[in-house]
Amino acid sequence: MVWRLVAIAVSIVSVPLTIGYLGTERYGAWITISTVLTFLGITDFGLGASLTNALGRAQAKDAREIGRRYVSSALLTLCLIALAIILIASAFAPTIAAFLFPHLQSPVARAEIASAVWLALSIFALNLPLVIVARVLAAHQKSAIANLWNIAGTLGNLIALLVVIWSRGGLPWLVAGCFGFGLVANLTSAIWLFGFHKPWLRPNLRAVDPTFVKVLFSDGWKFFIISIGWMINWQTDNIVIAHFLGASYVTPYAVTFSLFGMASGLQMLAYPALWPAYTEAFAQRDYDWIRQTLRSNFKFSFFTSLAIAAVLVIFAKEIIRLWAGAAAVPPFALIVWMALWRLMISTMLVGSCVLTATGHLKGMTIYGTVTAALNLILSILFAKMYGIVGVAAATAIAYAVSSYVPTFIEVRSVIRKFPTPKREEPRPMMPVSV
Repeated sequence: MVWRLVAIAVSIVSVPLTIGYLGTERYGAWITISTVLTFLGITDFGLGASLTNALGRAQAKDAREIGRRYVSSALLTLCLIALAIILIASAFAPTIAAFLFPHLQSPVARAEIASAVWLALSIFALNLPLVIVARVLAAHQKSAIANLWNIAGTLGNLIALLVVIWSRGGLPWLVAGCFGFGLVANLTSAIWLFGFHKPWLRPNLRAVDPTFVKVLFSDGWKFFIISIGWMINWQTDNIVIAHFLGASYVTPYAVTFSLFGMASGLQMLAYPALWPAYTEAFAQRDYDWIRQTLRSNFKFSFFTSLAIAAVLVIFAKEIIRLWAGAAAVPPFALIVWMALWRLMISTMLVGSCVLTATGHLKGMTIYGTVTAALNLILSILFAKMYGIVGVAAATAIAYAVSSYVPTFIEVRSVIRKFPTPKREEPRPMMPVSV
């Protein structure tokens, strides 16, 4: 909760500062670059998510050496992927920038954009192997500690932003400052985790085992497909808007998206904590706990998200006008579609968390892929017809039809297959004599 409040406070301060400093078009480019990096999270090929489940099972059995082999094998594989990303970024950064931003009007933006893209991709690649830190902490149900490091990184990003504004640096400096500070925070957390907190998991080349890599990829490829679908649904809207409508149109969409993040924020916090808890409970066959937690979490998620979304629908325009300026105020129709989408996201995470933790991934790969394809097609089509409102509508429609309903059908099926606890037979009543 503290981390979420800090993130909201930093966003409240940083968004108007960044828009005022960069301008609408360059801010749209900044948001689009950030979106691309988030999308590239799929380049871990599902190893991070697979590592969470594998370590959760090892934790349930207190198998420390097995955990170390998983960590070492995953880290080496991610380092090789990071090296490939750096080589691709060095060769194709100008081409990627030209594809993402074909309609840039500002001469300053056109001059900066290739360098900004190269820096962003390179820092992302260096950060990629460090994702295992959060995965290790989550698997051991220590997400609160991971959130402390997130708080440090979030505050560091604000400091970097203020320094760039004070020194009159451009977009590449903003990329280097904000993303670079996050890299330093993640590297420091890795040194702390493997050097002091859990030294028995410290990666070692001798602990790398191709067999363990194969085990990770056995679930990892499913997580990879799920992540592709999730990222297309979650992150491509800004890219579609930047490419087909222009970077300046990204600003009102991104600001609205950020504001309505509060509607699903509580469930976003619960997800990484419940995932390893479900995994351990499933390994120990504590099915009754899973059922009870699922029911209570759904009720909590639905009613809190509905209340927050309703308030934001009423006051969103005024909030955004005061927060980010008149240029960031969206049409009311966009606000309504964003509220519906966030409400679906919040409650759908409740069900997908159970499926992910218990290894029921096949269905999620299928309807996640269908949702991604439908969302991308509708977003491009509706963007040309209805602008940014069409993009939000396309995403909400695709989720409702292809992902939301199938998720809960599968959750219901999985829960019904859990063995029910045996009840004691009632004892016969003893005769009472008067």
